[in-house]
Amino acid sequence: MHRRGSPETSDAIERVQLERLAATILSRSPHELAEIANANPAIYSEWIVELRRRNELAHKEAQRMSQALQTLLEASKRAGKSDGTSGPTR
Repeated sequence: MHRRGSPETSDAIERVQLERLAATILSRSPHELAEIANANPAIYSEWIVELRRRNELAHKEAQRMSQALQTLLEASKRAGKSDGTSGPTR
């Protein structure tokens, strides 16, 4: 995907484009996707590469958040405190 403007703007635009692409792909039937792959294998391959890259980044981010949460929970246990929640907050 092409990048233009500031890095923050480019990243935001790319993220939105990939999210729209994912939504579009999920709304298509396997038959429609096969037709796209046959008609334009280069774009289909590009979609796979970009979505795989985004998926890997999302997994890394989720792992960091999970590690941060676990660190907080372990620290509060060592301090003899609860996890800081007082039950559901709805």
